[in-house]
Amino acid sequence: MHVVEKTRGFLSNWSKSGESDCRKYLTQLHSSPADANAVDALATAYHSLLSATLSLWSPKHSLTPAAFAAFVKSMLLSLPSSSQDAPSPAATALGSLLLDTMWSIDSQLDDVVADSKAAIAAQSEREKEKEHVNGRAEESGAVLSRDAATKDKATLLEVVKLLLKDGVLSPGLCRERLEMSLVAAVGLISDKPSYDKKEVRARTGLFYKQNKFNLLREQSEGFSKLITEVTSALPPPHSPATALPLEPSSIAPERVQHIWERIVSLIGYFDLDPNRALDVILDLFSAYLTTHWSFFLVLLSLSPWKGQCGSFTWINEERAEPMKEEDSTSKFKGKSLDEVLSMAESTDLSKTPPVHSTPRVMAQVLGFKFRHYQSPEVTEMTPRQLYLSTALLIREDFITLDDLYPHLSPTDDDLETKGYKAYLASIDARIDSAKVSQLAMAAPLESSSQPSSSRIAPPPPETKRSSPPNPASEPKDPPNQKVGLLVALLSVGALRPALALLTKFRWLVDAHPEIADLLIRAMKHSLAPLYDQHLVTKPRNPSNVQPRARWGATGVVPAPARKFMLTLCAPTPPGTSTADFVYFFPFWADRIPICNTLEDLVDVIEPLMAFVGLHVSRDPVFLTKFARLGRLHITSTLETDPATKKPVGTPDSEHPISKFWHKILRVYFLPALPLIRGNAVCTVEIWNVIRQFETTVRWKLYGEWKTRTYTTHPELRVRAVQVDRESKGVLRRLSHNTIDTLSGTVAKIAHSNPCIFFANAVNQIMAYDNLASVVVQALRYATNMGFDVLVYIILDALANPHKERVKDDGVNTSDWLQSLASFTGMLFRRYSADLTPLLRYIVHQLYQGQTTEIIVLRELIWKMAGIEPLPSLSETQIAAMAGGPTLRIEAVASSARGARLDPGDAVLKGPQRLGKALLDSQLALPLLVQVAQQRQSAVYKIPDAHLKSLASLYDTTHGVLLQYLELLTSPAVIQSEDYAQKVVPALAELGEKYGICPSICMQIIRPILHSILLSTALAAEEQERVANEEAEKRLKAALAAKRDPSIANSRIASPAVGDANSSEAPAPVESKHGTQDAKLSEDVMMENGDAQAPTVSPAPESPWVPEIRALFEDVKKVAPKAAYDIIGPGFYLTFWQLSTYDLAPPAARYEEEGAVLRSLSRQEDSKYTMADRSSDRTKRQGAQAHRARRDRYAQFAQTLAQELKTQAASRRFTIKRLAKEKTHWFSHGPKAVALASASAIIEHCIQPRCLLSPMDADYCAQVIKAIHIMGTPGFSTLMVYDRLLGDHIKVVVFSCSEYEAKNYGRFLLGILTDLYKWFSDEASYEQDNRTKIGGKIHYLPGFQQSWSPKFPVEKTSLLTWHNFQQVLRKWHRKLFKSLAECIKTNEFMHVYNAIIVLKEILPVFPLSAVIDLIGPPLNQVIETFIEKEERGDLKILARAYHASLKKREHLWAPANGLSKVRTTRMSGARSTLTSGHRRPPDFRLGLRHLSLHSPRATKRRRSRPHRHPRIDLHHRRLESSSNHRMAQRNQARRPQQNLPLKASLVQKS
Repeated sequence: MHVVEKTRGFLSNWSKSGESDCRKYLTQLHSSPADANAVDALATAYHSLLSATLSLWSPKHSLTPAAFAAFVKSMLLSLPSSSQDAPSPAATALGSLLLDTMWSIDSQLDDVVADSKAAIAAQSEREKEKEHVNGRAEESGAVLSRDAATKDKATLLEVVKLLLKDGVLSPGLCRERLEMSLVAAVGLISDKPSYDKKEVRARTGLFYKQNKFNLLREQSEGFSKLITEVTSALPPPHSPATALPLEPSSIAPERVQHIWERIVSLIGYFDLDPNRALDVILDLFSAYLTTHWSFFLVLLSLSPWKGQCGSFTWINEERAEPMKEEDSTSKFKGKSLDEVLSMAESTDLSKTPPVHSTPRVMAQVLGFKFRHYQSPEVTEMTPRQLYLSTALLIREDFITLDDLYPHLSPTDDDLETKGYKAYLASIDARIDSAKVSQLAMAAPLESSSQPSSSRIAPPPPETKRSSPPNPASEPKDPPNQKVGLLVALLSVGALRPALALLTKFRWLVDAHPEIADLLIRAMKHSLAPLYDQHLVTKPRNPSNVQPRARWGATGVVPAPARKFMLTLCAPTPPGTSTADFVYFFPFWADRIPICNTLEDLVDVIEPLMAFVGLHVSRDPVFLTKFARLGRLHITSTLETDPATKKPVGTPDSEHPISKFWHKILRVYFLPALPLIRGNAVCTVEIWNVIRQFETTVRWKLYGEWKTRTYTTHPELRVRAVQVDRESKGVLRRLSHNTIDTLSGTVAKIAHSNPCIFFANAVNQIMAYDNLASVVVQALRYATNMGFDVLVYIILDALANPHKERVKDDGVNTSDWLQSLASFTGMLFRRYSADLTPLLRYIVHQLYQGQTTEIIVLRELIWKMAGIEPLPSLSETQIAAMAGGPTLRIEAVASSARGARLDPGDAVLKGPQRLGKALLDSQLALPLLVQVAQQRQSAVYKIPDAHLKSLASLYDTTHGVLLQYLELLTSPAVIQSEDYAQKVVPALAELGEKYGICPSICMQIIRPILHSILLSTALAAEEQERVANEEAEKRLKAALAAKRDPSIANSRIASPAVGDANSSEAPAPVESKHGTQDAKLSEDVMMENGDAQAPTVSPAPESPWVPEIRALFEDVKKVAPKAAYDIIGPGFYLTFWQLSTYDLAPPAARYEEEGAVLRSLSRQEDSKYTMADRSSDRTKRQGAQAHRARRDRYAQFAQTLAQELKTQAASRRFTIKRLAKEKTHWFSHGPKAVALASASAIIEHCIQPRCLLSPMDADYCAQVIKAIHIMGTPGFSTLMVYDRLLGDHIKVVVFSCSEYEAKNYGRFLLGILTDLYKWFSDEASYEQDNRTKIGGKIHYLPGFQQSWSPKFPVEKTSLLTWHNFQQVLRKWHRKLFKSLAECIKTNEFMHVYNAIIVLKEILPVFPLSAVIDLIGPPLNQVIETFIEKEERGDLKILARAYHASLKKREHLWAPANGLSKVRTTRMSGARSTLTSGHRRPPDFRLGLRHLSLHSPRATKRRRSRPHRHPRIDLHHRRLESSSNHRMAQRNQARRPQQNLPLKASLVQKS
């Protein structure tokens, strides 16, 4: 309509500028003759101009015939002319266009004239007047139309004459295209009647006369001779080994030419129908396709039906390998698939230049053959030979697919609607059958007791009536010949026509997977040279593909020789025991593009793979090769290490190559993997490609794979339902008894469908916590990709925002999270999956304030490293914790990390993998900081929770922190150098930058200081040993010189053997003196009263160890100001740096563990000997396990012995160091500062540390006594004990969590044990408060009644033993008062922690030997609490403590006569704690005198031993046992054995 309106616009202004504008417009259209739109516009424009010359359609602006002819002539002149005499193509096209337009208008005018005549004739037959009137009116209109049409025909005739005159129209074209009446009127035909007669005769002969041909069914002689002639002239069949013709292609055309001449003669002699003769030849072609296809192709190439095919040739030799291009650039780069296939066809050696001909006859004959099999009467299927012969003819350009396509069934509409709907219906049926178990649908088994006649019941009548209809009565569905031809085209390598057909129906690959097999065959051939070039391929083992000789009755029977057989099946089927198959057409791969560079994978393989889609899974070999080349392609973007020749770094995800393979993974590999049943090789190769990407990119792929991929394809929907049912069935049957049988099934499912299986497994584990260990063991055959997907599934479940992470109390962890965390730890312990994503997730979650995620870290460390959080340790285990790392492991977790670890678990190296992951990912410090910060802030994030819940949360985070520190400081996990350099920053940075409290900062930094000082101690020990050896040599030389003066000069000349100079001469003396001081100090620490204390020597230049001195400035930034100013950095650092390892090496525990390991080693050695000498093969195979255990036990025993020596050296170094430092700890303050230092030491040192762990509690109790026994100037032991056992106990108890309360109780137990030892033995008290220096007794300043900074002190200034007893009784009363008040408050934390502290100090509190006024009131308080308490947990705890208390009643019950009175007094409102006659005088530290000698106190002391014989016996036992132990130590003390500071009084009592 746009062209019509435009033309009419030109006509309206024709006389002015319309003609020129129209000419310009049409000239522009004539310049594009190949454009269909331009041709249509020209036809419309000329039709509008020609219609303007006619009057029938009443044009608005008319045009005369002369004007139209002049305009057309001017247009002809404006068009480009030809250089020859013949008319130009533009003029010919213009004439043809005008003739078509004139013929169209002439036909319309004829129709108008015919319609007008019919209307006039119809109106003339009407008889009624009204009808006559109407008829006249209508007749008048019809006459006008007839007259106008007649006039217009005359006008059209005039226009034709003018154009013929001007030479615009060709007379020949006019005769060919215009109607005969118009041609005759123009004058191009002289005798029209005779011409009409000729036309009638020609049409009659063409359409109505039947030729008398020699039909096959009427006279078969000619066709028989034709068949005989062709079959007798067949050459030898093709070679079965190569499928190539045996005769060369150079002589075949000559011989076939002679045969073709005979065929032509037969057709002429017998008057055969040529089309029928072609039909016979095609039938013979199909029959002899396998062995003589080359003969028939040459024969047809000589026939007139050859179409565009030239002379067909071939090469008899097998094709050589394609040449590898030296140029690294790809010749296919940037080309489309059609261009790539065209380039491949141009390289085909058998391809000849096409000859232009009409191939429609052969296509029609073949079409009739295909239509024969579409007939409902024909029950045969379309033969494969017909498809393949047709495909060969299409491939060699004998026919075209477009000519044959209309003859194939079904139609495109039926194929698109019915075929695709049938495919979707089959998918739905498969999904429905996959959802229901076939076993559940089976009929129930009948009992064998039933009679046989009743087992077969007749079918119900409904079943008989509903019998299926007769198939013969149903109409036959037309065969899908388009799919068959498509398969044949792909089989012979005709990719272009095949892909053209496949492009219209992409779903055919899904419904007919054999199409995918043929496309994969082509891609595999294209890939083969590139794969062989870049990857070394091993030849297949001949024994796997060739039959082997067998043993028979007569001996060895040789294997039968395998024969080659030609086959029509593609891909070529595998060989059998007797035959190897060879495809009949060896040139099928000639037109397939070959990949020569890795870049060709982008332009050749991927476009072809787009047609295959996920069905690439049908050939695992191709998928494996393609994935391996993909890995090489990605790594080609990286730099290569010149030394190792391996790529270095990580590929850039934005690189075009990385993007391409990311697309391959998304579109092909991951969707195809679920369809591969249990092939681990494909999974591994895909993993080698996907592992090149970062974790975030990989997990995006997994997320899309899990949520979207299974819904994008019908086959995947079926597979998803199948795998879901299979995985749930396997998980239901999985147990400890079925692990071995189901592990393979689990692996097969997990190889191909990890997302579905692991999602179901994780859901089951979150619901059933006992399934975790079973699933972990069942994953023994999973691949690295499976574990990577499993980690993604786990983190996806952990990060699920719709799941509650805590229970209703707001603090305790949900069961699903606990189960999943435990499963995660067990998984990573057993398998070496990548830990970095999980660690990064924990760090991010803790940074976001999700404290509950700390449980994942706890379970991870527990399961992988065997480090239990906040373990319940026995006394022997706690004592062993003062040793080295090996002793600690053997005492606490020998079966998990130590010598008793199973050799199978030792191979897993879980702790080492965890430590390596922390270091490699650089997450060790962020994780440490986050855990420490969560410990400090967790309780403030849940303000509305109960105190018990908050305490539990605090204990959890504190336990994880200690657990994580134990992991980081284990030498088997992370070396001490790595911990100091790669994990922990500077001390000041921990406090200032990360805001970690000082106690935890020092806890973190202590292992570093310990490692540094231990190295210093070992170096000093070695230096001292060398110096002693040198001194001994000099001494021997001097003695020898005295005995033999003749050699004195030579002996004395070189005393150091060249290694010592004059400045080093005093070194042995110093070393000896230092050793003696160390031994003296060590004796003092071992509580030997006869030993001498070291002499206070003048302060050296720097008493501090350089490693400690370097941290003074950091301590100033981290520690509170009061601690730095009052205590000083020296003592602060020394206190936090030391541990029980430095004070009391557990030699007894070393000997016990060493003896146990040596015994186990001997047992395993005997088992090894017996198994090795056994006749049973199974026992001999297990001998190596016994040998490995024997060697492991022996190795750990040697390690323990060496560790004890190292710890002894460390202790000696520590004693020397403390002896130098002690005089400088508190020398900076007067009495007021000394009074404040006691509070500062408790506040900033003792109190924070004693709550950290049981070992720290023991250390705090030991270090107080150690500082006291060393005679540290400025340290008041009496003040420290008084403040520790003062009224602030109940404040500390209330602020503790359960774990801290236990540690605090253990700390109180330690100091009360030391105090009770002094209380019960005056000699021990006096011995621990004095020392000998130069044979003179000096008294230690710790128990001064009035403080004085001078040393030594006078004996009169010390607290006497009797006064000390009174002070201890007062401390016991304060302790009882504080704990009793806590219980009476009925507040949960007060009561709970108070009872825990009472349980811990039960061995030494209450004791009637100290004070008999505490036990009965305490018992009364507990009984009253139990009667009134209704909270179950508190009541259970109180009853447990009360039962333990009653068992020790004989130790705290008073004398019989005073029991009732004292109980009455203590249970009143005003207890005897405040009565004047029972309370000793006040004890204040600031007073110079203590009123401890009142008559009542003296009388009570004198009468106490006679009140109760049991207590007197207890005192005598304690005294005798103490004296006996002292005698044993003095008589049989070994130098290398170091006894602990804490006495064993608690255990004895």
